[in-house]
Amino acid sequence: MSNDDYMIRGQDGRTAELRESIRRAFPSETYLGEITLYDDKLDDPELDDEKYLYEALKGRRWTDIPQQLVDSRPDGYVRFTGEAFAAFLAAWLIRSLENIDGENEVRDFVVYAFSPKHDMVPDTTDFVLHQLRALSPEQRDTLRSLLLEFAERDPSAFQRKLASEAVALIDTLKRSS
Repeated sequence: MSNDDYMIRGQDGRTAELRESIRRAFPSETYLGEITLYDDKLDDPELDDEKYLYEALKGRRWTDIPQQLVDSRPDGYVRFTGEAFAAFLAAWLIRSLENIDGENEVRDFVVYAFSPKHDMVPDTTDFVLHQLRALSPEQRDTLRSLLLEFAERDPSAFQRKLASEAVALIDTLKRSS
């Protein structure tokens, strides 16, 4: 076996370990709570995305979410309540591991969603921290491992930088605990 073959197998093994870690950290349980902050206002046409997510996810498990839904709403989880976020995020994390050394829009959104936003007006880093706090310590550690993998392997230098910044942001929560 060549050195390149060994590296590829090692990377594939890390990807498999990450998938298993996500499955362990995010239990596959039926979720019956609020999906979005607007569940009671879904007749409003401006809330079509929230309505779509509500109808697609109410009473489901993250393992039941069709890949097509994740692909069509690569940032859908940012619309969730904290509880729904923790219940369903794993579907997006698992999908972000597909084609790990190539293009993956879901991965791009995951990396961007968890990176600090100090350069935005307004700064939305507090929202990112709020989402991270909705996760259990084990779930945050799993997300951190995933982002660390992306910081090392993403084909885009920009995405690798954002993933590293997201890892550092998660680490601030550990220090402040």
